[in-house]
Amino acid sequence: MSLDSILSTLAGMLRGAPEALKGRVLKGLLRSAYKDDLTMVYHYISMLSEDYHGVSLPYKADGFYKTYRDKPSITLPEPYAKTGVDVLEAIKSRRSRRKYSRRPLSLAEVATLLYYTVGIVGRAWWGGPRRVYPSAGALQPVEAYLSASRVEGLEQGLYHYNPGEHSLELLKKGDYGLELASIALDQEHVGEAPACIILTIVYRRTASKYGLRSYKYSHLDAGFASQNIYLVAEALNLATVAVGAYYDEELCKLLEIDCEEEMPALMFPIGGRA
Repeated sequence: MSLDSILSTLAGMLRGAPEALKGRVLKGLLRSAYKDDLTMVYHYISMLSEDYHGVSLPYKADGFYKTYRDKPSITLPEPYAKTGVDVLEAIKSRRSRRKYSRRPLSLAEVATLLYYTVGIVGRAWWGGPRRVYPSAGALQPVEAYLSASRVEGLEQGLYHYNPGEHSLELLKKGDYGLELASIALDQEHVGEAPACIILTIVYRRTASKYGLRSYKYSHLDAGFASQNIYLVAEALNLATVAVGAYYDEELCKLLEIDCEEEMPALMFPIGGRA
């Protein structure tokens, strides 16, 4: 694509845009040129100020979580109510751990991890689900998938977690550990773990309310849910690590999702401690 085409496309996008937004784009471009960092464009257009409250985007929310009604569903056991580990102890002892034992995870461990990552704990005053993680505008953009290689009582496969029913929906059968390791830039520990939780962001849920600021908010949501994985793994004496280096489009292809509509956020290989 030529530079003229890029500039023409940008001009077309900004035609009719508020002057405040045009000014933000220009400032972002100038700072991008100065710092040699294109993220400055989004950095400036997503800021709020007294004379600029952002711009709305043409999205509508699509509910609070996905379901795959046409897929086989496995009801999970109740999550553990307590483990005997104090939350302050878990925060202090939390580590990124990349070595896993060969023992399979139990289905109860998996159920506990998923529930306390993105599970529904009740209903809010306005009728929507109340989650275990805080969410901007209570729009709840985070989805959780499970790649199961060695989980007792669970067939090897790729699953989606349905928080409304506390169940797993089987998307495809097979052991995808080595494929996930390849997608994660050949990080071997990803393929060695008995299971891997993959968090994604359904961007339009947040963008339906917060417009251009939504990239910030939705990734914060994913961060809150991710810390839950770390702390629950610590409480269960398990090992995990957040993996952010992966080939996005390849991961979307494996999950069979649209990378623009649903963005991969982090992968968490999980297992017993070696």
